[in-house]
Amino acid sequence: MQPMEKQEQPEKGPKRRLKLGDYLIKAGLIDEKALANALEIQKVQKKRIGKILIDMGVADDESIARALAAQLNIPFARLTDVQIPQEIIALVPAELAENYLLLPVRELNRCLVVAMANPLEIYAIDDLRFVTRMPISIVVSPERDIIAALHKYYPKKDLEADFSLRPGIDEGLEIVQPKEDEDKDVHDLMQLTSLPPIVRFTNSILADAIRLKASDIHIEPQKNSIVVRYRVDGIMREIMETDKQVHASVVSRIKIISDMDISVRRKPQDGRSQIRYSGKVYDLRVSTIPTAYGEKVTIRILDQHKGGMTLDTLGFSPPDLKRLVDAISRPQGMVLVTGPTGSGKSSTLYACLNKLNSQEVNIITVEDPIEYEIQGINQVQINPSAGITFATGLRSILRQDPDIVMVGEIRDYETAEIAFQAAQTGHLVLSTLHTNDAPSAITRLMDLGIQPFLISSALLAVVGQRLVRKICPKCKAIDPLAPKLLEKLPVRMVKDMKQELWKGTGCEFCQYTGYSGRMGIFQVMSMTPYLRDLVVPNVAAHTLAKAATRDGFTTISQDGIDKVFKGITTVDEVLRVAPPEEEPAQSSFVASTEEADNETEAAVESRPSVGSVKPVKILVADDSELVLRLISNVLESEGYLVMTARDGEEALKVATQEKPDLIVTDVMMPIMDGISLTKKLKANLTTRYIPVIILTAREEVESEVAGIEAGADDYLTKPVNPKRLVARIRRLLNRPSIARI
Repeated sequence: MQPMEKQEQPEKGPKRRLKLGDYLIKAGLIDEKALANALEIQKVQKKRIGKILIDMGVADDESIARALAAQLNIPFARLTDVQIPQEIIALVPAELAENYLLLPVRELNRCLVVAMANPLEIYAIDDLRFVTRMPISIVVSPERDIIAALHKYYPKKDLEADFSLRPGIDEGLEIVQPKEDEDKDVHDLMQLTSLPPIVRFTNSILADAIRLKASDIHIEPQKNSIVVRYRVDGIMREIMETDKQVHASVVSRIKIISDMDISVRRKPQDGRSQIRYSGKVYDLRVSTIPTAYGEKVTIRILDQHKGGMTLDTLGFSPPDLKRLVDAISRPQGMVLVTGPTGSGKSSTLYACLNKLNSQEVNIITVEDPIEYEIQGINQVQINPSAGITFATGLRSILRQDPDIVMVGEIRDYETAEIAFQAAQTGHLVLSTLHTNDAPSAITRLMDLGIQPFLISSALLAVVGQRLVRKICPKCKAIDPLAPKLLEKLPVRMVKDMKQELWKGTGCEFCQYTGYSGRMGIFQVMSMTPYLRDLVVPNVAAHTLAKAATRDGFTTISQDGIDKVFKGITTVDEVLRVAPPEEEPAQSSFVASTEEADNETEAAVESRPSVGSVKPVKILVADDSELVLRLISNVLESEGYLVMTARDGEEALKVATQEKPDLIVTDVMMPIMDGISLTKKLKANLTTRYIPVIILTAREEVESEVAGIEAGADDYLTKPVNPKRLVARIRRLLNRPSIARI
């Protein structure tokens, strides 16, 4: 090390009323115009102000360091030839050194001499004192000297260790590799994106989504972060928010395993992949689309075992099931399944095909995409770029001598016309249509241009359906608010106002939602002779619905309420997806619908809008009311938003639902202790990256060790010193995200 220009003295810290740019102006190194330009650039590039000034060419790192040393009366030192003992390096964690651009140099008079590029980092000095338990003496060094020394003395660890993902989430997940004839360049790119942290982080997301039975994964870039959300039981659920720096790497990894072009970022792409998890194979349908802040990725997870579902497991009532089975047992005609996107129409069609599949019939499908592969059935994927649309595909497969044809969706007149012609010429045709209910399918077909006489002669039955969440079996309990819930329903739907209703109270199994899994609520409208006579131009859907009730036809909402009375789902859930259409006063149940949607709306509202600042949320878990009050007062005085829990189980629930920025928990708590709580938090991707501080008794060394082994990020002994607690919290909140690359 070169001789220091000023004698080293333990630095108590300079006054910090001025910022770096102000000191450089005061030193005459830059002018106000240069600083103003640098600040404007910083709004866009998010770099350190010193780095921007260097890039602008108005100063270099050595002159900046010398100017700061002179203004702050701090020694200046070059690190080019310095040799630092390993025991000195070991005093400061790599994470702290890299985050603040500092380096421990030597010990002098029981003080630790630390070189910093920016000695105005107040929290850096506080953290150094806390971590090392030593007084700190500051010297100023050029940024390039510190960066070079960091590379020398803090070599990058194995990237897998950097990611620090403990086994459990992605364990057992395997990417099913592309076939041997893959393009060599793609294979090379796959090798490049197979680095441990990228693989484990991506695999953890996939494995966690499968564990939670998610149907879709959304990786959404925001201005300064990326948000990972799952669609579980039809409801979007935010899982985690992590640093934006990981976005490009994860997207590239997903593209490679899905046989997509990683060099294309400004055009939408589609791809597919397969993974094996816990002995089961899952298909992944991947879609990317460019957004304002980068590419958004959506992954549809398809469980191939669900392709073997049967009609009697979907939730049809016995009368509706009989009507549907009678219709699909006919040798020719058309059966339609209707409902909005995500209502389970494809599952119903696959269940019908499974019932009809045998060696005596030839079944061909044309789909977009092929969701489940069924042995013994010929499935055709539409490909518009190759000229295969629903219409052209249907026209082609009719020349393949089929007995049964399944068309994924009727979207236009051409497809509808060919399908009805096939239904009249000896084929059984199954398809879907986007309408609100079964009677509306007939008016929709007329809108597409199909003649009423074709509809009345070829249509056999129409199924209308929705999906409702089922009450979690692990926390199912009688709902004490049953009388008020029944008042929301039309009188004609309720036979007994004293009927008991059930709900889920929320537990770890259902992620504290009260629901687990979904089932269908249905209506099946058979085309009886009476109904066929009513299919004339301009017929209203409600006229057909009223006529169909003569033969036992019911509404979707009525089927849902029947399932409510059986304890399968809840009133709010039925009103959310299928409110009674005939109810004139919407206000009687709109409030309920909004209440049922609170979970979804809360998830959306909790995500910060562009430019907004989220309050830092800290969860404190302790069974002592006094400790809760004391810690809450300390943290609230620092501007933190504090939530409390009085046992481990309550803390786990709050952490899962609210996703705090940090958790402080006691070791000894009822129901679930702090060690068990920490293990569960670290085993769940939703809470895995939340820092945890464990509070222990002064002599409980074993508890401290157990807490660290369980995944705790820090620990404190009781009684807690307020300044020490705040310093520890700041250190954990300011450290780089564990999920960054």
